[in-house]
Amino acid sequence: MALDINEDKDLNEKVSDFFAKNKKNIILYSLIFITFYFAATFYVSQGEKKYFLASDLYQKIQLANKISDAEGLANELKEKYANTAYASRAMIYLGNIFFKNKDFSKAKESYKWAADNAPETTISSLANYQLGVMLFSQKDFDNAMHAANSIKDNGFVGLKNNLLGDLFSSLGKPEDARKCYKTAYEFYKDKNDLAKVVKIKIDSISQN
Repeated sequence: MALDINEDKDLNEKVSDFFAKNKKNIILYSLIFITFYFAATFYVSQGEKKYFLASDLYQKIQLANKISDAEGLANELKEKYANTAYASRAMIYLGNIFFKNKDFSKAKESYKWAADNAPETTISSLANYQLGVMLFSQKDFDNAMHAANSIKDNGFVGLKNNLLGDLFSSLGKPEDARKCYKTAYEFYKDKNDLAKVVKIKIDSISQN
């Protein structure tokens, strides 16, 4: 028992000695840890707040009754929270409104911003697809082709190749169109009714 007490006493002395010798370093590292902890907590908190505010603006855009209101909110979202997915989605949504109302210049600008600034390939691919469709409707085939070829997300293989097929067909390149349509058909086969639409296009080329 005496041995245990002596060992405890010796251990306590060693610990006290260690703290005495390393007091400054211990205090310094403690301050660094505390500073890092509070900085990290603040950063996470600000990030959560940013996404909440961006989400709120995005919902307001979808509920806007006037194009001017939607445009103003989308621009606010773009300026304040440009690096969030909500900003890019908002610009695609706004582009669709402009496209529907035949304001092609503003539609192109909106889609282009979303394509260039989207933080996810899914969103940038959707923006490029919408841009390509709009440009195709305006018979701006070169720029529509560029937009279509900028679609990178694997989930858009069908839409991308269907659009490319339409473009090649309009440019008088049936073989290129058929290849793209076949890729789109294989993507949609047994999964989506769009396969039937694409098959009709393939058959139409074969008959010609």
